[in-house]
Amino acid sequence: MNLTKLRYVVAVDRQGAISGAARLLNVTQSAVTKAVADVEQELGAALFARHARGVSATAEGRQFIDRAARILADVDQLVADVDQGRKTREQVLRIGVSPSSLEGLMSRAIWALVGDHPDVRVHLRGASFEAGLQLFRQGDLDALLGPARPLMAEAGVQCEALPPLQALFFVRRGHPLAGKRVSAADVAALPLIVPETSGPYAEPIQHLMEQGEGDPLRRLHIMQSFTMAAGVIERSEAVGFVVDSYAKSRHFRSRFEVLDFPLQEPLPMAVAYRTGGQRGRALGWFLQAVRDFPPTTGVEMP
Repeated sequence: MNLTKLRYVVAVDRQGAISGAARLLNVTQSAVTKAVADVEQELGAALFARHARGVSATAEGRQFIDRAARILADVDQLVADVDQGRKTREQVLRIGVSPSSLEGLMSRAIWALVGDHPDVRVHLRGASFEAGLQLFRQGDLDALLGPARPLMAEAGVQCEALPPLQALFFVRRGHPLAGKRVSAADVAALPLIVPETSGPYAEPIQHLMEQGEGDPLRRLHIMQSFTMAAGVIERSEAVGFVVDSYAKSRHFRSRFEVLDFPLQEPLPMAVAYRTGGQRGRALGWFLQAVRDFPPTTGVEMP
């Protein structure tokens, strides 16, 4: 006995005829007849009394059919609830950005996503790269934006390459180093604001951290919020990092200046998402928004 056979039995009762049940279910009469016979044989009792104009439930059949109908209704409701829950989860998109200072890079893509799909709810979460990767590994993020090399090394993960991230040093307008050719020693002598001190984002400043004497961490501010770092830089002699595309904006140039100091090659970036299973529609929409508005180009930040 299975749910399909129960559906056939209930349909026969409601239609009052095997032929009517077959038309309703879009199956052959022989399939319905066999299903009813199989259930009757398993129960050891007749479910229907046959007569010239169709069938009617026996006393034993009525009890069984009514309970079967309730079971099928419960199963249908359960399936509907699960499907609705899946659709609801698909509309909630959990996006990680590593580190948090890069959240502003996502502005145009997120605006486009929510503008085109107002039912999507975005949970944007910034974290250090190691913390973000751990959240992604344990299934707490649907997508993670970060450096391509370590993301592509993750098992069971698919990555879409993004334009590389070119970081520049910047200071407040009127800073003593502004407009000058700057050496590593010049930068190392000032407070430096970094989003993290290990991992792929820290590689371009390793040689600077080795400059001078004593504990290099004592010469650093560690801030993942770009807005907070920019506020500190605007009020002090500190040096920070900025993405080259944002450094070209009028808003940035009205407050800050880029130092004439060469950094390492641009850092390849990617957005990673889990492979296997059914990808939610919201994730597909997000990936399209990222393709249309790559985070490391044409950036708008606060």
